[in-house]
Amino acid sequence: MPDFLHTLRDWSMSGLRLQSMIRTAERVPAVPDTLRYSFGLVDRPMYAYGARKAVELAASAGYSGVTLLEFGVGSGGGLQALSRHARHYSRSSGLNVHVVGFDSGSGLPESTDYRDLLYVWNKGQYPMDSADLRDQLRGSAELVLGDVAETVPGFLRTHSEHLARNPLGFISFDLDYYSSTASAFEIFRSARDEQLLPRITSYFDDIITILDRTGELAAIADFNGEDKHGYIGRVNALRSHLPFDPAWADQIFEYHRFDHRDYNRHESARDSPTWRP
Repeated sequence: MPDFLHTLRDWSMSGLRLQSMIRTAERVPAVPDTLRYSFGLVDRPMYAYGARKAVELAASAGYSGVTLLEFGVGSGGGLQALSRHARHYSRSSGLNVHVVGFDSGSGLPESTDYRDLLYVWNKGQYPMDSADLRDQLRGSAELVLGDVAETVPGFLRTHSEHLARNPLGFISFDLDYYSSTASAFEIFRSARDEQLLPRITSYFDDIITILDRTGELAAIADFNGEDKHGYIGRVNALRSHLPFDPAWADQIFEYHRFDHRDYNRHESARDSPTWRP
């Protein structure tokens, strides 16, 4: 009886119920990719959503490609899913969709900052076997290892020409700590207009059951208080416009750079009768 109640309780939660539906859809070969993507029945559906939004905006702005980032790779399951979604939307749109993952490569670092939620996380959590992960990726994504405070500025320098052709369009933040997330926001502070789209869909993995003065939410609040050119905000009422009322929609934000040269450019994708948020 307790096992049944546990299963029933899980099924009552929209997030766990959706995960069960995704696993079922993946086990049925007859379900075509187009149907699974339309209904968000894919692994890491929030990544698929971000990839789609990035591709739509890049195409509307006249780019031939776009770049998707994941901060916090760990064992690599998310990065591999993002790579699969990139291939799907590259095929359907004709755009080049590039994927890059950032990670320390050695798990969570040591910290004494209460904002890093040390009662939740431990030093060394989420280690990576980088050689094995690179073998699994088979060139489908680039892996950037090291302290994000150093690797983000370096990435913007070394990939300047690449980003001018394939600007940043989606970023997942899964670094757990306040301090690491705040450092990763250098991607917004330092990127030039030609290196990023005027609006970047962003997913924050670790904002569940925390206060707004700790973790990723505190990093967002501090960034918004200091940056004069852009703002990170939640996409309001999104889940009511997506299939199955997905809980992950509450974790979707957007970075808007208000003085971006293309900020006021109309998104042609919105003119389509099939457009959806």
